[in-house]
Amino acid sequence: MILRTIARLSRMDAAEIIWRGTTAARTLSDRVRTRFLPPRWARTDLLAVLAPCAELTGVRDALAAHRWADAQRELARHFSHTVQRFVISPAGKPALAERIRREFPDAARHATERAERILAGEYDLLGYRGLRFHASQTDRPGLPDWHVDPVHARRAPRSFWSTVPYLDPAYGDHKIIWELNRHQHWLALGRAFWLTGDRRYRDRCLAELSGWLEANPPLIGINWASMLELAFRSLSWLWAINLFVEDPGEAGVDSAAHEDQSPWLVDLLVALDRQLTQVERNLSSYFSPNTHLLGEALALYVAGRVLPELAASRRRASTGRRILLQEIDRQIAADGGHCERSMHYHRYTLDFYSLALIVARNTGDEAAGRFEDAVARLGFAARLLSDDHGRVPHIGDDDGGALMPMMGGAPDDLRASLAVAAALLDRPDLQVGTAPEETTWLLGPHAAIRNPQSAIRNVFSAALPDTGYYVSR
Repeated sequence: MILRTIARLSRMDAAEIIWRGTTAARTLSDRVRTRFLPPRWARTDLLAVLAPCAELTGVRDALAAHRWADAQRELARHFSHTVQRFVISPAGKPALAERIRREFPDAARHATERAERILAGEYDLLGYRGLRFHASQTDRPGLPDWHVDPVHARRAPRSFWSTVPYLDPAYGDHKIIWELNRHQHWLALGRAFWLTGDRRYRDRCLAELSGWLEANPPLIGINWASMLELAFRSLSWLWAINLFVEDPGEAGVDSAAHEDQSPWLVDLLVALDRQLTQVERNLSSYFSPNTHLLGEALALYVAGRVLPELAASRRRASTGRRILLQEIDRQIAADGGHCERSMHYHRYTLDFYSLALIVARNTGDEAAGRFEDAVARLGFAARLLSDDHGRVPHIGDDDGGALMPMMGGAPDDLRASLAVAAALLDRPDLQVGTAPEETTWLLGPHAAIRNPQSAIRNVFSAALPDTGYYVSR
C-alpha cells in the first residue's frame, strides 16, 4: 500500500500534490464537523452570501428579522425585473410563450403530456420510461425518494458524501439516482407552465425543491458525491428561478390566491450557493478532467455571470471562465473533434460552449469571442458527423444524458444543438432542417432563427484528421 502511494505521488507535480492535500484536509475537517454538528439548512445563511448591493437592502432587513415571507416577496420582485442575463427571463415570458405557441402548434399539448406524467410520479431517464422513485422511506407521499434506485430496488446510504460507496451495486445504480437529482425535469414542468398557465406544474417543482432540501442536508448523501451532478443541478435551479418567479404585485397575478406558501427563493439561493461552493472546492481537475471538468466550470461560469446577487459570483465566474478557455485547445482538436472521440461527449461539449456563449453575450463578457471559436469548431465537426436527419452514429461512451432535455428528444439527435450553433454564428450551413423548439427557448423570442425550406445538403465526404474520423457519403 505504501509503495503504491509513493508510486502515485511520484507521478504528480507539485500543484497536484498541493491540491489533493488541501482537498483531503478540508474534506476530513468537514467530515469531523458533520459528525458532531448534524448539518442543516439555515435561511439566515443567505445574509452571509448575499452581495452588498443596495437593491437587496430589503431582503437583508427581512432576513435579519426572520421575516421569511417578506424576504421571499422582496426577492421575487427583484428577480422579476432584473436585466436578462440568463437564456430566459421572467419579463420575456409572454413574448417567448406566444412565439412558441405560434410556431409550434403542438408544443402545449406535448408539454402537458410530459408534465402530467411527472405529476403522476413517472420519470423518463437514461432510456427507462415511467420510473417511480416512491419508497416507504420518503416523508413526503407523492414526491420522489431522492436516494432510491427503483430499477434495482436499492437505496444509497445517507452518510457523509466522501464515504458514500456509490460504485457498490449493493446500493443501486448511482447513475439512475443522480439523473433524477439533476432536476432537469423541472425544465419540462416550466415549459408546460409557461405554455399553459397551469399552476400545478409550478407547484410541483416548488414541492420537489422543498422535499429535496429536507432529504439532502449539506454534504450528506450520494447527491453530494459527484461535482458534475451538483453542477447540472445548479443549472436546473437557475432555470427554475427564471421559470417560476413571479412578482406578487404584478398586474394579472392574484397575490392573495397565489401567495407562495414557503420562501422558496430564500431556500434555493442558500442551497445553490452551498452546492456551488462544493463544486469550487472539489473540481475534477485531476479526476475525469474532460467533460466532467467542463460541466463544473460551466456551472460556475453561468451562475457567476447571471447571479451577481451572490457575493462569490465574481470569483466563480472567473474560475469557470478560466477553465472553459484553457480547455478549448486541450479538449477540442483543430478539426473540431472532441478529445474523447465520443459522439455523446462531443454533443455535450458543443452544448456547454453554446450556453457559455449565450451567457457571455447577454452579460457583455469579452470571452464571447473565444467561445464563438469553440462553438464553430465543434459545430463543424458535429454537422459532418451527423446524417441528413441530424443523427450521429453511436460511437464511444454514451449514457443518454443531455444538458437541456426539456423536450425529451433522442440523445443522438443533434438538430437542436446544430440549430443553436447555426443561429449563434450566423452559419446556416450547420443547420439540419427546421430548428426545433429548444432553439427558441435558448435563443429567445426575438432571435433570428433561419428555417430553410428543405434540409441543407452541402456536406460531403470529408476527414477529421486530428480526431481520426473519416466520413464517406
